[in-house]
Amino acid sequence: MSEIAALLLCKVGGKGGSADDIKAVLEAAGAEINEDKISALTADMDGKDINDLLAAGMEKLKDVPMGGGGGGGGGGGGGAAEAAEEEKEEEEEEMEMGGGGDLFGGDGGGDGGDY
Repeated sequence: MSEIAALLLCKVGGKGGSADDIKAVLEAAGAEINEDKISALTADMDGKDINDLLAAGMEKLKDVPMGGGGGGGGGGGGGAAEAAEEEKEEEEEEMEMGGGGDLFGGDGGGDGGDY
């Protein structure tokens, strides 16, 4: 995949996409050079226009089903009642704490502590 990405970067940069161009991009990125993959790619691309290949690929992708069929219908009412009940429970929990949530175990008297 990195070889193809390097080829596309060469094409975007106005280079021909030769094996040397691809190697230069891969070396600059610090990627591993695989001579076999580079030579196979350049042989496959010989005499072909990258724009035509991309357009043909996009045409094939048009027939591939993507995404879901949309979300299902929402459930009936009642959701609002549940949300209101949850809020009420949360408020009760907060009230029970009473504000004495000292995380450091002290009484808040400022007796010096470890800090």
